[in-house]
Amino acid sequence: MSALRPGDRILVTGGSGYIASHIVAQLLEAGFEVRATVRNPDDATKTAHLRALDGAERLELVAADLMKPGDFHEPVQGCQAVVHAASSVRLRADDPQRDIVDVAVDGTRNVFDAIDAAQSVHTVVLTSSIAAIIDDAKDPSYRFTEEDWNDSATVHSAPYPLSKSLAEREAWKRAETADYRVVTISPALVLGPVFTKTHIRSSPNVLHDLLSGKFPLAPRFRFSIVDVRDVARAHIEALRRPEAQGRHILSNRGMWMRELAEVLRPEFPQHKIPRFQMPNFAMYGVALFDKRLSWDFLRRNLDVQRQLDNSKSKQALGIEYRPVHETILDTARSFVERGLL
Repeated sequence: MSALRPGDRILVTGGSGYIASHIVAQLLEAGFEVRATVRNPDDATKTAHLRALDGAERLELVAADLMKPGDFHEPVQGCQAVVHAASSVRLRADDPQRDIVDVAVDGTRNVFDAIDAAQSVHTVVLTSSIAAIIDDAKDPSYRFTEEDWNDSATVHSAPYPLSKSLAEREAWKRAETADYRVVTISPALVLGPVFTKTHIRSSPNVLHDLLSGKFPLAPRFRFSIVDVRDVARAHIEALRRPEAQGRHILSNRGMWMRELAEVLRPEFPQHKIPRFQMPNFAMYGVALFDKRLSWDFLRRNLDVQRQLDNSKSKQALGIEYRPVHETILDTARSFVERGLL
């Protein structure tokens, strides 16, 4: 398997997304030619930050829709590698099968159909998630590794984890008969600088809620956190290292929401950042008015401390995680710099 070199062309699907934007930025910084798919290349609200990146003269934006079979055949042509980062980031929907699960699974299938047809691609890196690994049915003391799969998620109870699990399984199914290498990256809660307002709709929303007074008290949620720049670097290293194989958990360390608030408060004293814990019963009342939450989700996640083994990311990809306090503060500073608070 040949190694990628600066000047090779990499296709990044969903290029305007939160993680994908950082992947594009780091690929350009490393000297690669980048072709990124977006819904509409002419939509400046979604693409202006990409066109402003250093090295953007080596960036080509093309239109493609995950749900349209054949839409990726032309973008893949002439590319030596593909980073498939596009997917739905919605946690709930009126029709979760159609709007969350099918988008992820059929989209992955459509991208791999194009890769198979092109016959030029020798490396595929898929952005998965720890949602495809963590099974809430297991005891909280259980330490999850890349060998684990989320087998308890259903379209009704947890459509997003189900979508990530099924999409990744589709990728590994295709890898069984492929002549290209497949690597998957499974990040925990991704924080770090945002480029646009739309990026707040994904995982950085946790910090935005804390800073904007969404919660007067801190819910008893604990998050495994990883910096978006470390996640992007993991994708780059997976591309660069021919020996990289299989799945990789990307997670720095876990923090309770109250701990996140304590990091933010000294630098953002003008914001109504919670000081005290919220009783668990009160969160069930909040769920009545917040469509992102369900009582089943709260039952499975309130007061729960999950354990993740990140050793493979360090050993196989050479990831050295940046300090989590830096990640938290850089996220919040980016909100301020972009007028999002």
